[in-house]
Amino acid sequence: MAAEQYTQDKLLELGKDNYKKLVSYCEILEVNGFWDQARQVMKKTSTQVLDLYVQSVLMNLAIHCGDILENQKDFIRLVTKTNPLSIPSNGDIEEKSYVQSRQYYELPPVLLQLCGLYDKERKEIMTEYFLDAFLNILLCMAYLNDGKDGKVNEFIQKYYDKISNFVIDRDAKVHSEYIIRKLTSNVIRCDVEWVRQKQSVIDKERDRRQKEIEKKRAEAEKKRAEANKKRNKNVKKITKTKLKEIITNDDDTKKFVLTNDGDILSDEEIEKQKIVKQQEEERLAREEFMKVKQRILERERLQKEEKEKRIKALVDELNGMVGLSEVKEEIQSLINLIKIRKLREEMNMPVMDMSYHMVFTGSPGTGKTTVARLVGKIYKELGILSDGKMIETDRSGLVAGYVGQTAMKVHDVVKEAMGGILFIDEAYSLVNPDMPNDFGTEAVDALVKLMEDNRDNLVIIVAGYTEEMKTFLKSNTGLVSRFNKFINFPDYTKEELVSILSVMAGKAGLEIEEGAKVKVLELLNKMKASQWKNFGNARGIRNLFEKFVMNQANRLVKIENPTRDDLMIIKEADVFDR
Repeated sequence: MAAEQYTQDKLLELGKDNYKKLVSYCEILEVNGFWDQARQVMKKTSTQVLDLYVQSVLMNLAIHCGDILENQKDFIRLVTKTNPLSIPSNGDIEEKSYVQSRQYYELPPVLLQLCGLYDKERKEIMTEYFLDAFLNILLCMAYLNDGKDGKVNEFIQKYYDKISNFVIDRDAKVHSEYIIRKLTSNVIRCDVEWVRQKQSVIDKERDRRQKEIEKKRAEAEKKRAEANKKRNKNVKKITKTKLKEIITNDDDTKKFVLTNDGDILSDEEIEKQKIVKQQEEERLAREEFMKVKQRILERERLQKEEKEKRIKALVDELNGMVGLSEVKEEIQSLINLIKIRKLREEMNMPVMDMSYHMVFTGSPGTGKTTVARLVGKIYKELGILSDGKMIETDRSGLVAGYVGQTAMKVHDVVKEAMGGILFIDEAYSLVNPDMPNDFGTEAVDALVKLMEDNRDNLVIIVAGYTEEMKTFLKSNTGLVSRFNKFINFPDYTKEELVSILSVMAGKAGLEIEEGAKVKVLELLNKMKASQWKNFGNARGIRNLFEKFVMNQANRLVKIENPTRDDLMIIKEADVFDR
């Protein structure tokens, strides 16, 4: 884009002129009652929504191109009548303004949708004028953008692709030519008449082709009619004498019809035939309906059985984990509660609100991540989540190092986790009482807001040490009300750790001989309290297992021809840690 012909003052003037056009379109919607329902839902006038949407799109354009320049910031602040995003004349833009602009940018363009309804009812083209004026405002700010033409074009092209569907009477080719003209002509102007002329040429050509198709169809219909007429001449004929005899022998008040098959039927017989035919059609329709209904019921039954099988398989996988008896009971109780809640919904019975967010407390290596992943899959099968995936993160994935970036980072992580579980490990690290200005507090605030906005398709599980998690939940009142399900993961006993070792070996195609298990238990019993503190439960036992496998390898390389059993068995001699 070349901007030499426009000064910054001229660009602002052009931007305001196009903004005034948008305001006039909003006033038309208001006067004609098209904004009434939207006002009740949004609690705003159409111009208030317009100002917020214009500023939000301009903000996202500037962010897409990099840092927001001062002249861009002034343009965003001054081009609209009000300043709903509170863009300052001096200083940095607040974090909440970034978040709000992102939210409104991603919302459907309600004003453009209502323009479409207005056009449909009034046979107008206000949608095209609205969109053209809006694009001109984007172009005005784009010309302020030095050396970023590629990114500007990319943003405007993607934005146009997203909202151009609301202009329904425009051919795809015309859409393409129109946005190219906007991006390359170096002139900010109204291009509606130009695009209407382009569309008119295409419409005329389409009409011409349609008339040719209709002409050919009419000719084909004419030929069919002539063929039918010729065929009807060959229908069996009845002599006038025979017809007279039939009519004379019957009631003079009756009407008779000569069928194509040569039969003579009274109007009563014709009516009876119609009733019989209608009854037969209704019977066949009922039979077909019952067949379809049975197929649907059978499919629903099979789907329900398959779903129950998948839930059972997931619960079996949970129950197959070593230890965690209380955790398993809690998860099973939760599953039972959700199932009964679903049954009440199906029977139109009242159900209480239920929060599915959870707090997992306990030391590292106690199975919290594994259980969270299973919970996500179970929730999907129960219809609580649409995806069932689990996205795992921690402080580093949520907290940024600069003002204004943390909330956006949280928003991106939550967006990735939508439809599944967001598992935040060591969540207590987000809050540091000794650093009140820490960005972690911003992350928690943003998280609470997004939890509420997406509660129907997002479950968050926070995990960490028991005492630290209590402190974390007290740091924000919104956390306490949303996390009301606590599941504690106790440390594994030494015997359970040996069982976990056996499971690990089995998954690796290995076997721990009994003598080796006894020696592992002795090794664990000899560990000091300071060693246990950093052992990490199942994580620690995995580290030992990897060492035992290495010890086995060092032993086997000294055997000339090791057997299959030699390769499979971890012996007592392999159990040492140094």
